[in-house]
Amino acid sequence: MGSETLLVVFRILAGTAVIVFFGAWAVRRGMFLLNLVRAARPNPSRNIRSAAKANLKHALVNIFANKKLLKWSLPGIAHFWVMWAFFVLQTTLIEAAGELYIGPSFQLPLLNSISVGGVTAYDVLGFSQDSLALLSLTGIIIFAGIRFAQDPRSKGRSSRFAGSNLNQGWWILIAEVLVIWTLWVAHGVRFAEGYAPTEAAFISNLFGQVFVGLPTLTLEWIGAVNLVIHLAIVGGFLVFTLHSKHLHIITIAFQELTRDPDKDKALGKLYTEKIDMEAMDEDTVLGVGQIEQFTFDRFLDFQTCTECGRCQSQCPAWNTGKPLSPKMLIQDLRDHMYAKGPFLLGEIDEAEAGDVINIPLVGDAPGEAAVIDYDVLWSCTTCGACVEECPVDIQHVDTIVDMRRYKAMMESSFPQEAGVMLRNVENAGDPWGVGQSKREEWTEKLEFDIPVLQPGSDEGGSYEYIFWTGCAGAVDDRSKKITQATAQLLHDADVSFAILGKNETCSGDPARRLGMEYLFQMLAEQNVELLKSVGAEKTKIIAWCPHCFNTLKNEYPDFDGHFEVLHHSEVLAQLIDEGRLVATNQLDKRITYHDPCYLGRHNDVYSDPRKVVDAVPGLKPTEMTRCKSNGFCCGAGGARMWMEENIGKRVNMERVDEALEMDPQLISTACPYCTTMLSDGIAQKVQEGSLAEGQVEVLDVSEVLARGRMLPMAAQGVAGTDDAGADAPASEGEPAGQA
Repeated sequence: MGSETLLVVFRILAGTAVIVFFGAWAVRRGMFLLNLVRAARPNPSRNIRSAAKANLKHALVNIFANKKLLKWSLPGIAHFWVMWAFFVLQTTLIEAAGELYIGPSFQLPLLNSISVGGVTAYDVLGFSQDSLALLSLTGIIIFAGIRFAQDPRSKGRSSRFAGSNLNQGWWILIAEVLVIWTLWVAHGVRFAEGYAPTEAAFISNLFGQVFVGLPTLTLEWIGAVNLVIHLAIVGGFLVFTLHSKHLHIITIAFQELTRDPDKDKALGKLYTEKIDMEAMDEDTVLGVGQIEQFTFDRFLDFQTCTECGRCQSQCPAWNTGKPLSPKMLIQDLRDHMYAKGPFLLGEIDEAEAGDVINIPLVGDAPGEAAVIDYDVLWSCTTCGACVEECPVDIQHVDTIVDMRRYKAMMESSFPQEAGVMLRNVENAGDPWGVGQSKREEWTEKLEFDIPVLQPGSDEGGSYEYIFWTGCAGAVDDRSKKITQATAQLLHDADVSFAILGKNETCSGDPARRLGMEYLFQMLAEQNVELLKSVGAEKTKIIAWCPHCFNTLKNEYPDFDGHFEVLHHSEVLAQLIDEGRLVATNQLDKRITYHDPCYLGRHNDVYSDPRKVVDAVPGLKPTEMTRCKSNGFCCGAGGARMWMEENIGKRVNMERVDEALEMDPQLISTACPYCTTMLSDGIAQKVQEGSLAEGQVEVLDVSEVLARGRMLPMAAQGVAGTDDAGADAPASEGEPAGQA
């Protein structure tokens, strides 16, 4: 056998062996992953046929334009370069296959015959390949620098890579470098042999200069050996990808195309699965108590996590010393899914599976052996910072609530203090247990009457708005002042509106976020029936509590409640624009605004509350470091308002400390929960002696506007400065450990 024949035999046999070996391994792993997703519960509303069309634009923008990644400028740009290099360099795999079976003279067909102004398609491709490969190397260097700077061994919990599989990240970077290097060597050898299809591949040609002058047979052996090595690296990279966090490059397209398109409108909308008590039997499961009870889209979420830690870096629980890391929660569920996968697919029996099938998904007490620790599950405020930051749109909050539903409804396992809230909501119609009979008392301090709509009256269309006061706005002493201020402003603007008064009951938000889905659905159906009976579909609804606003606007449509719902800040901003509300009282104060999660991040309402505050002359607004979509939670969402907070720093104190860095005299917000939590934080600062009494006030945006419309001596009462004070305690049945 001659040297040239031996070379050809080596190239074809060795290259084919590499392809077959890694290809078979990749196919086997790929089938396991695909069958695992199929083993999950179906989700009719999220299959690719029904959701893909609605999600196509979002998927294209997020995948190909890296929209969410580019919010983090430097790593976003680096990822953009590496990703597009990955796409364009796929053409080199065709070149490699051609070289393997045809020889180094192989070129992509037709590209040199397509020419515009003397520039061929191969010139464009060759320049693009080398340019993007160079940018990819630059991106890899940036990633390496970020990993060194964010090393958890030195930065601890403050590193967004804390808890990530660090070695996987380094192996990926090394593999990417080797792929590019062997590619340039391959192109360089072709150049030295005289087979370069274009001179525009400037880096490949530089590599080729090194090989010029070597004997032809030597060049061909270098090219053949390099080709086999290149194919082995690419094959190994593929197999490694299918076994690592880098799997997202394959799963993200399916994950994005099957996401809930409603999340574009409202991040805070939770998935609804109707509960029919009459159809339930002993096999019925509510929520998720075993990994296989998650729907297929959650399995895609688990497989798509990149372990980048952006969610973790923004999580209020993690940032205040709690055990919850959204990233590690997804990782733990993913690892458990993989561990249990062979059993779910029938590849092993119960005896071979061992403890993996018996370990609880969530523990019933802190520290109990489980996939997800008890305190991890109940530390979540459902603020949505994790979902907002996730570059691949993983739905951490929905996953957490799925598990809460099982614990709450199937096992009655949840923090004991929250049980009081649930009983109050069920029996009295509000979390405080005050009762519906007192829901109209807030109107008594007003100097005008507000019409009260009665069930079946169908009179809602006679008014511009129905004012949904919410539980806090109707029964909590501090929040009543905000309801009064809002009502006064609407009256001053000559807005016709009515209320539901004693007929109104809890929207169900706290019960739903705790996981008591059945109670929520009862309330939702009851409220939808009430609102329809008073003609709410013929007018608009104002809700000043963002939790009520989110529920009525985004979640009641699942119960045939299709209403036009506005937050009070949106209505006030509109009235200001129309000239129906004008503030003339000069308030020479420094003010900062806190974004409520369920108004801002969950419903994208950022400018209107600020417009209301900006309408008051003399105020000097400043933005906190974490604001708008990057805002930090007050700590009360996710039913945390009614749970003790005994681990780490209190979330509301973290937010108050951040607000005080602005040296404000007023802290404004637009949510009863936020008002309570921030007021509590200020009160604690006063008690500790770090603030003087009255040095900083917490006001709703409606109260700020009300003060701006009053003479200085009259800026009292409904504006939140009467004898009760801004820090008045909640009415009977205060939330445990918060008020």
